[in-house]
Amino acid sequence: MTKLITVEKTVHDVLKAHPEARESDMELYYLVSLRFFILYHGRALLLFEDVMRNYRGLGIPCFESVRRARQKLQAKHPELGCSPEVRRARTRAQNAYRDYAHGRDGEDDDK
Repeated sequence: MTKLITVEKTVHDVLKAHPEARESDMELYYLVSLRFFILYHGRALLLFEDVMRNYRGLGIPCFESVRRARQKLQAKHPELGCSPEVRRARTRAQNAYRDYAHGRDGEDDDK
């Protein structure tokens, strides 16, 4: 539980300090990972392979924990949300994925 509170606080701090992280989950994850890595190891060199294969051992939270913390924080603090353009693009992507998940590919099935 303490780790989740720490993740939420770190995500909050990153969203406040780096507006660009509000627009991209990957940017947010990079900045949060960097903070945790520096906290636990005192240096800032992150190799992609190390993060992907050994994030727990490095003290870095998983991507899904960061995403959930962002979602919770943005629901409570709309000012930390993304731009309207990014929100529209995310909605379109979500709708497209929903159609894909339900087997609807946008083509006319009656042909």
